Amino acid sequence: MPTNRPKATKRMSAREVEADVLATSHELAAALYQVGAMDALDMREMDRLCLPPRPDYSGPDVKRIRAATRMSQPLFARLLGVEKSAVAQWERNAKRPSGPALRLLEVLDPTRPDSPIVQVRREITGTAA
Repeated sequence: MPTNRPKATKRMSAREVEADVLATSHELAAALYQVGAMDALDMREMDRLCLPPRPDYSGPDVKRIRAATRMSQPLFARLLGVEKSAVAQWERNAKRPSGPALRLLEVLDPTRPDSPIVQVRREITGTAA
């Protein structure tokens, strides 16, 4: 006897659920602001609250991201606008990346679905998102 249960779907991680809730909240706030039900000050606060959390990359993470770009430490450092010694220190966990370099690492991180690295690989292999 067949059942009418929905097919099992992939379970979302806590981070994915949080990102989805924040995106939905921000869309709702933007709509309220557009129709005049929310003032600019509240909208700015909503913008601030809905920013994604800052990533925290450890040494192995930095090394993984650099390996995904297939660059040497000096070349990767040049791409990020930092000294080669900074990349070496990050990879040894002697220091942590911060500021603009941290955001660039986030953009280059191949584990993020919106990463340019992932997008280029999709284009090369011809696979859909």
